Amino acid sequence: MKYTLAFSSRRRTLGIQVRGGEVIVRAPKGLDRQQIEDFVQSRKQWIEQHQRKQKQALEEQSVMIAQSGRVPWQGEWLELSWSRASRSRVLPIRDQRIHVQLSSRVRRAEDEVVRELLQNWYQNQAEFILLARLREFAERTGLQPSRAYIGHWRARWGQCSARGEIGLNWRLLQLPAAMQDYVILHELCHLRHMNHGPEFHRLLTQHLPDQRQVSKQISYYSAWLNW
Repeated sequence: MKYTLAFSSRRRTLGIQVRGGEVIVRAPKGLDRQQIEDFVQSRKQWIEQHQRKQKQALEEQSVMIAQSGRVPWQGEWLELSWSRASRSRVLPIRDQRIHVQLSSRVRRAEDEVVRELLQNWYQNQAEFILLARLREFAERTGLQPSRAYIGHWRARWGQCSARGEIGLNWRLLQLPAAMQDYVILHELCHLRHMNHGPEFHRLLTQHLPDQRQVSKQISYYSAWLNW
């Protein structure tokens, strides 16, 4: 079975992650390769099951940058279209549709330009919506970041640094509101616990009682990280 192997001096146990159909094995530094291979083979059925589920999710959740295509917004699909105009811009959402105007001066592939315009539009929306939500939760929980910003990543929804800086992926705006809240609270709780140990989960559960259920649901939307 094909997999990517990542060693870490901080790890004490073997772990497997299936992301986007790809298998990542994380192992303690210096561990015998045959032991790793035996571990992977013992989890073969689990790996294949997750690969099938992720493949199905990717097919069901694929973003389509095309005329009459679709993009996600707040957990729902918007029908996408575009046309030529005097200047390039994304028009306000109406009736579950989003329309992009392309300047008549644009000479590049239209779908490529539409993708860029949409990503910039999402990022601008995130600067207002997500950061406001973060400030609200920070005040409510007493967990205050030293800095908050909007990021652009294809492998994670958010991050918290050792300096207390929290970054939120603009792609969060594609998710249902409950999942946006989960990610925001998740990163805020890392201000107190920079790990995923029992104390971290107790704190997160204190602020979001159904956090484990939401955590499982969010993996279904990983395809929305990759367009």
